[in-house]
Amino acid sequence: MRRLVLIVAIGASTFGCAPTYAEGYQEALGAGLRAQNAGRWEEAARHFAEAGAKGERYKDRDEARLLQAEALEKLGRNDEAEALYRRIEKEAGGRYQGQRAAYALGRLVWEVRGFEAGSAELLAAIQKYPQHGLVRHSLRRMLAEVEDTKGPEAALAWLEPVHARLVGTEAEEAATYERGGLLARCDRKEEAIASLLAQARKFKYPQGSLTDDAFYVASLFLEDLGRYKEAIEVLREMLAPMEAAYAGASYRRPRFPQAQYRLAVLYRDRLGDKEAAKREFFRVYSDHETARQTDDALWQKAKLEHDEGDQKDACATLEILTDKKPDSRYVRCVRLLCPTAAANDPSRSDQTCPSYIEGSITGD
Repeated sequence: MRRLVLIVAIGASTFGCAPTYAEGYQEALGAGLRAQNAGRWEEAARHFAEAGAKGERYKDRDEARLLQAEALEKLGRNDEAEALYRRIEKEAGGRYQGQRAAYALGRLVWEVRGFEAGSAELLAAIQKYPQHGLVRHSLRRMLAEVEDTKGPEAALAWLEPVHARLVGTEAEEAATYERGGLLARCDRKEEAIASLLAQARKFKYPQGSLTDDAFYVASLFLEDLGRYKEAIEVLREMLAPMEAAYAGASYRRPRFPQAQYRLAVLYRDRLGDKEAAKREFFRVYSDHETARQTDDALWQKAKLEHDEGDQKDACATLEILTDKKPDSRYVRCVRLLCPTAAANDPSRSDQTCPSYIEGSITGD
Protein backbone atom coordinates (compact mmCIF):
# COMPACT_ATOMS: atom_id res chain seq x y z
CA MET A 1 0.00 0.00 0.00
CA ARG A 2 2.83 2.41 0.94
CA ARG A 3 4.50 1.61 -2.39
CA LEU A 4 1.29 2.40 -4.29
CA VAL A 5 0.95 5.74 -2.49
CA LEU A 6 4.55 6.58 -3.40
CA ILE A 7 3.99 5.74 -7.07
CA VAL A 8 0.84 7.88 -7.18
CA ALA A 9 2.67 10.76 -5.52
CA ILE A 10 5.54 10.57 -7.99
CA GLY A 11 3.10 10.43 -10.91
CA ALA A 12 1.22 13.45 -9.64
CA SER A 13 4.40 15.44 -9.20
CA THR A 14 5.62 14.47 -12.68
CA PHE A 15 2.47 14.82 -14.74
CA GLY A 16 -0.19 16.58 -12.72
CA CYS A 17 1.37 19.79 -11.45
CA ALA A 18 1.33 23.12 -13.24
CA PRO A 19 4.69 24.79 -13.97
CA THR A 20 6.15 27.03 -11.32
CA TYR A 21 6.65 30.59 -12.50
CA ALA A 22 9.05 33.13 -11.03
CA GLU A 23 7.51 35.57 -8.57
CA GLY A 24 5.78 38.43 -10.35
CA TYR A 25 6.07 36.90 -13.82
CA GLN A 26 2.44 35.98 -14.32
CA GLU A 27 1.23 39.32 -12.97
CA ALA A 28 3.46 41.25 -15.38
CA LEU A 29 2.55 39.02 -18.33
CA GLY A 30 -1.17 39.27 -17.55
CA ALA A 31 -0.98 43.05 -17.34
CA GLY A 32 0.81 43.11 -20.68
CA LEU A 33 -1.81 40.92 -22.32
CA ARG A 34 -4.63 43.11 -21.02
CA ALA A 35 -2.91 46.21 -22.37
CA GLN A 36 -2.26 44.43 -25.67
CA ASN A 37 -5.92 43.47 -26.03
CA ALA A 38 -6.91 47.09 -25.39
CA GLY A 39 -4.39 48.39 -27.91
CA ARG A 40 -2.32 50.18 -25.28
CA TRP A 41 0.98 49.23 -26.87
CA GLU A 42 3.28 51.44 -24.80
CA GLU A 43 1.94 49.93 -21.62
CA ALA A 44 2.02 46.43 -23.10
CA ALA A 45 5.67 46.78 -24.11
CA ARG A 46 6.59 47.91 -20.61
CA HIS A 47 4.83 45.01 -18.89
CA PHE A 48 6.20 42.42 -21.31
CA ALA A 49 9.72 43.76 -20.72
CA GLU A 50 9.14 43.33 -16.99
CA ALA A 51 7.87 39.79 -17.48
CA GLY A 52 10.85 38.94 -19.67
CA ALA A 53 13.23 40.20 -17.01
CA LYS A 54 11.48 38.12 -14.33
CA GLY A 55 11.11 34.92 -16.31
CA GLU A 56 13.48 32.31 -14.94
CA ARG A 57 12.66 29.59 -17.45
CA TYR A 58 13.88 30.34 -20.98
CA LYS A 59 10.47 29.68 -22.50
CA ASP A 60 8.79 32.19 -20.15
CA ARG A 61 11.48 34.79 -20.71
CA ASP A 62 11.50 34.50 -24.50
CA GLU A 63 7.73 34.30 -24.86
CA ALA A 64 7.42 37.62 -23.02
CA ARG A 65 10.20 39.10 -25.15
CA LEU A 66 8.45 38.06 -28.35
CA LEU A 67 5.32 39.83 -27.19
CA GLN A 68 7.40 42.86 -26.28
CA ALA A 69 8.94 42.95 -29.76
CA GLU A 70 5.48 42.80 -31.33
CA ALA A 71 4.37 45.73 -29.17
CA LEU A 72 7.46 47.69 -30.20
CA GLU A 73 6.56 47.09 -33.84
CA LYS A 74 3.08 48.43 -33.23
CA LEU A 75 4.66 51.56 -31.77
CA GLY A 76 6.86 52.00 -34.85
CA ARG A 77 10.02 51.42 -32.79
CA ASN A 78 11.33 49.02 -35.40
CA ASP A 79 15.04 49.32 -34.54
CA GLU A 80 14.31 48.25 -30.96
CA ALA A 81 12.07 45.42 -32.18
CA GLU A 82 14.75 44.21 -34.59
CA ALA A 83 17.41 44.27 -31.90
CA LEU A 84 15.14 42.33 -29.55
CA TYR A 85 14.34 39.68 -32.16
CA ARG A 86 18.08 39.23 -32.76
CA ARG A 87 18.70 38.93 -29.02
CA ILE A 88 15.94 36.35 -28.58
CA GLU A 89 17.28 34.22 -31.39
CA LYS A 90 20.87 34.44 -30.16
CA GLU A 91 20.06 33.55 -26.56
CA ALA A 92 17.45 30.88 -27.34
CA GLY A 93 20.11 28.45 -28.53
CA GLY A 94 18.03 27.10 -31.41
CA ARG A 95 14.90 26.57 -29.33
CA TYR A 96 11.36 27.25 -30.55
CA GLN A 97 11.06 30.88 -29.47
CA GLY A 98 14.37 31.69 -31.13
CA GLN A 99 13.18 30.17 -34.39
CA ARG A 100 10.02 32.26 -34.26
CA ALA A 101 12.17 35.34 -33.64
CA ALA A 102 14.31 34.58 -36.71
CA TYR A 103 11.29 34.40 -39.02
CA ALA A 104 9.72 37.48 -37.41
CA LEU A 105 12.99 39.30 -37.96
CA GLY A 106 12.92 38.47 -41.67
CA ARG A 107 9.37 39.77 -41.98
CA LEU A 108 10.18 42.98 -40.13
CA VAL A 109 13.37 43.70 -42.09
CA TRP A 110 11.46 43.14 -45.35
CA GLU A 111 8.80 45.63 -44.27
CA VAL A 112 11.33 48.24 -43.14
CA ARG A 113 14.27 47.87 -45.54
CA GLY A 114 12.80 46.09 -48.53
CA PHE A 115 12.85 42.72 -50.23
CA GLU A 116 16.60 42.25 -50.67
CA ALA A 117 17.39 42.74 -46.99
CA GLY A 118 14.30 40.88 -45.79
CA SER A 119 14.78 37.89 -48.08
CA ALA A 120 18.38 37.56 -46.89
CA GLU A 121 17.13 37.30 -43.30
CA LEU A 122 14.37 34.86 -44.22
CA LEU A 123 16.72 32.65 -46.21
CA ALA A 124 19.12 32.63 -43.27
CA ALA A 125 16.24 31.53 -41.02
CA ILE A 126 15.23 28.78 -43.45
CA GLN A 127 18.77 27.44 -43.61
CA LYS A 128 19.19 27.52 -39.84
CA TYR A 129 15.72 26.20 -39.03
CA PRO A 130 14.59 24.19 -42.09
CA GLN A 131 12.10 22.15 -40.06
CA HIS A 132 10.04 25.18 -39.01
CA GLY A 133 6.42 25.48 -40.07
CA LEU A 134 7.04 28.84 -41.75
CA VAL A 135 9.51 27.49 -44.31
CA ARG A 136 7.04 26.98 -47.14
CA HIS A 137 5.11 30.15 -46.38
CA SER A 138 8.32 32.17 -46.45
CA LEU A 139 9.51 30.59 -49.69
CA ARG A 140 6.15 31.16 -51.38
CA ARG A 141 6.02 34.77 -50.23
CA MET A 142 9.49 35.52 -51.56
CA LEU A 143 8.85 33.73 -54.84
CA ALA A 144 5.56 35.59 -55.30
CA GLU A 145 7.38 38.90 -54.86
CA VAL A 146 9.92 38.05 -57.55
CA GLU A 147 7.37 36.51 -59.91
CA ASP A 148 4.89 39.38 -59.56
CA THR A 149 7.55 42.00 -60.28
CA LYS A 150 9.82 40.21 -62.76
CA GLY A 151 7.97 37.14 -64.03
CA PRO A 152 8.24 33.37 -63.56
CA GLU A 153 11.59 32.99 -65.33
CA ALA A 154 13.19 35.44 -62.90
CA ALA A 155 11.54 33.68 -59.96
CA LEU A 156 12.90 30.33 -61.15
CA ALA A 157 16.38 31.81 -61.55
CA TRP A 158 16.13 33.20 -58.01
CA LEU A 159 14.99 29.86 -56.62
CA GLU A 160 17.54 27.57 -58.27
CA PRO A 161 20.53 28.44 -56.01
CA VAL A 162 18.24 28.51 -52.97
CA HIS A 163 16.91 25.06 -53.85
CA ALA A 164 20.44 23.74 -54.30
CA ARG A 165 21.41 24.92 -50.80
CA LEU A 166 18.36 23.30 -49.25
CA VAL A 167 18.85 19.84 -50.76
CA GLY A 168 19.39 17.39 -47.94
CA THR A 169 17.58 19.53 -45.36
CA GLU A 170 14.01 19.38 -44.06
CA ALA A 171 13.21 22.33 -46.33
CA GLU A 172 14.11 20.46 -49.53
CA GLU A 173 10.60 19.10 -50.06
CA ALA A 174 8.95 22.53 -49.94
CA ALA A 175 11.59 24.09 -52.18
CA THR A 176 11.28 21.27 -54.73
CA TYR A 177 7.50 21.52 -54.79
CA GLU A 178 7.62 25.27 -55.44
CA ARG A 179 10.24 24.67 -58.12
CA GLY A 180 7.91 22.23 -59.88
CA GLY A 181 5.15 24.81 -60.06
CA LEU A 182 7.52 27.44 -61.38
CA LEU A 183 8.86 25.12 -64.08
CA ALA A 184 5.29 24.62 -65.30
CA ARG A 185 4.61 28.36 -65.32
CA CYS A 186 7.76 28.75 -67.42
CA ASP A 187 6.21 26.33 -69.98
CA ARG A 188 8.59 23.55 -68.96
CA LYS A 189 5.94 21.03 -67.94
CA GLU A 190 7.98 17.94 -68.79
CA GLU A 191 10.64 19.10 -66.33
CA ALA A 192 7.95 20.06 -63.83
CA ILE A 193 6.44 16.58 -63.95
CA ALA A 194 9.81 14.91 -63.53
CA SER A 195 10.71 17.17 -60.61
CA LEU A 196 7.39 16.68 -58.82
CA LEU A 197 7.37 12.91 -59.25
CA ALA A 198 10.96 12.65 -58.04
CA GLN A 199 9.97 14.68 -54.98
CA ALA A 200 6.89 12.56 -54.25
CA ARG A 201 8.89 9.35 -54.52
CA LYS A 202 11.72 10.65 -52.36
CA PHE A 203 9.47 11.99 -49.61
CA LYS A 204 7.12 9.02 -49.39
CA TYR A 205 3.83 8.71 -47.55
CA PRO A 206 3.44 9.20 -44.64
CA GLN A 207 6.61 11.22 -43.96
CA GLY A 208 6.27 13.71 -46.81
CA SER A 209 4.01 16.67 -46.13
CA LEU A 210 3.61 17.51 -49.85
CA THR A 211 3.75 14.00 -51.33
CA ASP A 212 0.10 13.94 -52.34
CA ASP A 213 0.18 17.49 -53.67
CA ALA A 214 3.17 16.62 -55.88
CA PHE A 215 1.50 13.50 -57.29
CA TYR A 216 -1.78 15.33 -57.85
CA VAL A 217 -0.28 18.37 -59.58
CA ALA A 218 1.92 16.12 -61.73
CA SER A 219 -1.25 14.35 -62.89
CA LEU A 220 -2.77 17.69 -63.87
CA PHE A 221 0.28 18.54 -65.96
CA LEU A 222 0.21 15.09 -67.59
CA GLU A 223 -3.41 15.67 -68.56
CA ASP A 224 -2.46 19.05 -70.03
CA LEU A 225 0.07 17.22 -72.22
CA GLY A 226 -2.54 14.66 -73.31
CA ARG A 227 -0.89 11.81 -71.41
CA TYR A 228 -4.10 10.59 -69.81
CA LYS A 229 -3.09 7.03 -68.96
CA GLU A 230 0.06 8.29 -67.25
CA ALA A 231 -2.04 10.77 -65.27
CA ILE A 232 -4.18 7.86 -64.08
CA GLU A 233 -1.11 5.79 -63.17
CA VAL A 234 0.30 8.66 -61.11
CA LEU A 235 -2.97 8.99 -59.18
CA ARG A 236 -3.01 5.25 -58.51
CA GLU A 237 0.56 5.46 -57.24
CA MET A 238 -0.51 8.30 -54.95
CA LEU A 239 -3.44 6.31 -53.53
CA ALA A 240 -1.64 2.97 -53.20
CA PRO A 241 -0.23 3.44 -49.66
CA MET A 242 -3.52 4.54 -48.09
CA GLU A 243 -3.85 2.68 -44.78
CA ALA A 244 -6.91 1.33 -43.05
CA ALA A 245 -7.48 2.30 -39.44
CA TYR A 246 -9.81 1.24 -36.67
CA ALA A 247 -13.60 1.22 -37.02
CA GLY A 248 -13.50 1.44 -40.80
CA ALA A 249 -11.62 4.73 -40.84
CA SER A 250 -8.31 5.42 -42.59
CA TYR A 251 -5.21 7.56 -42.42
CA ARG A 252 -6.62 9.65 -45.23
CA ARG A 253 -4.77 12.62 -46.59
CA PRO A 254 -6.92 15.53 -47.85
CA ARG A 255 -5.98 14.83 -51.49
CA PHE A 256 -6.94 11.15 -51.45
CA PRO A 257 -10.71 11.54 -52.10
CA GLN A 258 -9.96 14.29 -54.62
CA ALA A 259 -7.55 11.99 -56.46
CA GLN A 260 -10.06 9.14 -56.48
CA TYR A 261 -12.73 11.42 -57.92
CA ARG A 262 -10.29 12.69 -60.52
CA LEU A 263 -9.51 9.12 -61.56
CA ALA A 264 -13.17 8.60 -62.42
CA VAL A 265 -13.37 11.87 -64.36
CA LEU A 266 -10.29 10.96 -66.42
CA TYR A 267 -11.78 7.59 -67.33
CA ARG A 268 -15.10 9.21 -68.25
CA ASP A 269 -13.97 12.36 -70.06
CA ARG A 270 -10.53 11.50 -71.43
CA LEU A 271 -10.60 7.75 -72.12
CA GLY A 272 -14.35 7.34 -72.68
CA ASP A 273 -14.39 4.26 -70.44
CA LYS A 274 -17.75 4.58 -68.73
CA GLU A 275 -17.55 1.25 -66.91
CA ALA A 276 -14.23 2.15 -65.33
CA ALA A 277 -15.59 5.62 -64.51
CA LYS A 278 -18.58 4.14 -62.67
CA ARG A 279 -16.30 1.82 -60.74
CA GLU A 280 -13.99 4.65 -59.71
CA PHE A 281 -16.85 6.99 -58.80
CA PHE A 282 -18.21 4.30 -56.48
CA ARG A 283 -14.80 3.92 -54.84
CA VAL A 284 -15.00 7.54 -53.71
CA TYR A 285 -17.93 6.39 -51.58
CA SER A 286 -16.60 2.97 -50.58
CA ASP A 287 -13.10 4.20 -49.69
CA HIS A 288 -13.85 7.76 -48.53
CA GLU A 289 -17.44 7.77 -47.33
CA THR A 290 -17.10 10.88 -45.15
CA ALA A 291 -15.33 12.98 -47.80
CA ARG A 292 -17.04 16.01 -49.30
CA GLN A 293 -16.72 14.49 -52.81
CA THR A 294 -18.82 11.42 -51.96
CA ASP A 295 -22.23 12.76 -52.93
CA ASP A 296 -20.86 14.24 -56.17
CA ALA A 297 -19.33 10.88 -57.05
CA LEU A 298 -22.52 8.91 -56.38
CA TRP A 299 -24.53 11.42 -58.41
CA GLN A 300 -22.12 11.17 -61.35
CA LYS A 301 -22.25 7.37 -61.20
CA ALA A 302 -26.06 7.43 -61.19
CA LYS A 303 -26.06 9.89 -64.10
CA LEU A 304 -23.88 7.55 -66.17
CA GLU A 305 -26.21 4.64 -65.34
CA HIS A 306 -29.28 6.72 -66.22
CA ASP A 307 -27.76 7.87 -69.52
CA GLU A 308 -27.00 4.24 -70.44
CA GLY A 309 -30.56 3.16 -69.62
CA ASP A 310 -29.59 1.21 -66.50
CA GLN A 311 -32.52 2.51 -64.47
CA LYS A 312 -32.30 -0.17 -61.80
CA ASP A 313 -28.64 0.55 -61.12
CA ALA A 314 -29.20 4.32 -61.15
CA CYS A 315 -31.96 3.99 -58.56
CA ALA A 316 -29.81 1.71 -56.40
CA THR A 317 -26.96 4.22 -56.46
CA LEU A 318 -29.32 7.06 -55.59
CA GLU A 319 -30.73 5.03 -52.71
CA ILE A 320 -27.22 4.92 -51.25
CA LEU A 321 -26.91 8.66 -51.79
CA THR A 322 -30.16 9.50 -50.00
CA ASP A 323 -29.41 7.07 -47.17
CA LYS A 324 -25.78 8.02 -46.53
CA LYS A 325 -25.84 11.68 -47.52
CA PRO A 326 -29.36 12.91 -46.66
CA ASP A 327 -28.23 16.55 -46.51
CA SER A 328 -26.76 16.51 -50.01
CA ARG A 329 -28.09 18.99 -52.55
CA TYR A 330 -28.59 16.05 -54.94
CA VAL A 331 -31.19 14.41 -52.70
CA ARG A 332 -33.69 17.01 -53.91
CA CYS A 333 -33.03 15.91 -57.50
CA VAL A 334 -33.10 12.10 -57.35
CA ARG A 335 -36.35 11.82 -59.34
CA LEU A 336 -34.61 13.35 -62.35
CA LEU A 337 -32.56 10.17 -62.62
CA CYS A 338 -34.89 7.73 -60.85
CA PRO A 339 -38.60 8.51 -61.41
CA THR A 340 -39.63 5.80 -58.97
CA ALA A 341 -37.69 7.37 -56.08
CA ALA A 342 -39.76 8.55 -53.12
CA ALA A 343 -40.82 12.13 -53.73
CA ASN A 344 -39.72 14.89 -51.42
CA ASP A 345 -42.30 17.17 -49.86
CA PRO A 346 -43.20 19.59 -52.73
CA SER A 347 -44.66 22.13 -50.32
CA ARG A 348 -41.22 23.04 -49.03
CA SER A 349 -39.37 25.50 -51.22
CA ASP A 350 -36.02 24.23 -50.00
CA GLN A 351 -36.87 20.81 -51.45
CA THR A 352 -36.84 22.16 -55.02
CA CYS A 353 -34.03 20.79 -57.13
CA PRO A 354 -31.48 23.54 -57.87
CA SER A 355 -31.88 24.77 -61.42
CA TYR A 356 -28.23 24.27 -62.30
CA ILE A 357 -28.50 20.57 -61.43
CA GLU A 358 -31.79 20.14 -63.24
CA GLY A 359 -30.40 21.93 -66.29
CA SER A 360 -27.42 19.58 -66.41
CA ILE A 361 -29.88 16.68 -66.77
CA THR A 362 -32.59 18.18 -68.95
CA GLY A 363 -30.35 20.39 -71.04
CA ASP A 364 -32.49 23.49 -70.31
